[in-house]
Amino acid sequence: MMNTAETFFFHFFFSFVATATYAILNNAPRRELWACGLCGAAGWVVYYFVDRWTGSVTGGVFLGAVVATFLTRVFSYTHRAPSTLYLVPGVIPLVPGSQIYRTMEGILEDNIYHSFVNAVLTLKLAGVIAIGIMIVFTLPSGLFTFITPKEGRDNAPPHKEGSKFYQKRKHPSVFRKNG
Repeated sequence: MMNTAETFFFHFFFSFVATATYAILNNAPRRELWACGLCGAAGWVVYYFVDRWTGSVTGGVFLGAVVATFLTRVFSYTHRAPSTLYLVPGVIPLVPGSQIYRTMEGILEDNIYHSFVNAVLTLKLAGVIAIGIMIVFTLPSGLFTFITPKEGRDNAPPHKEGSKFYQKRKHPSVFRKNG
């Protein structure tokens, strides 16, 4: 039996790896993988401990979504990157995938009660995630500026003009006059 610290590090590590791996699949920049992983890991750990201590899955998912979205806003401001870069991988550990599976299992087994109960729980958890995200995104952006943004992180292309990796595309104009 693991103690609380071991359980914390176990869940934090594996949710961090899972979230960072999902961010890789979504082509997140390499320098942002740690932040994506941290959003997902923090959200999952909050969900796990709230669920274990209170027995409320809905409350755990809500607080996990709020924490993941809060970190998303902080990283979005400090790294000068779009918030969806951190938000999508950050809420992936909270998505009720097993409930969706059980809903489909009930439908395929022709167990209407089983599928209805799981469908309602799935919709409830998805709604709670959406509400948690909306609450944090409606907060004023000044709340997330307590850390100064990193210098040099503007939205410039990753390679300088003139390098062999940077190519300007010249599109022929359809409206160009020949003559």
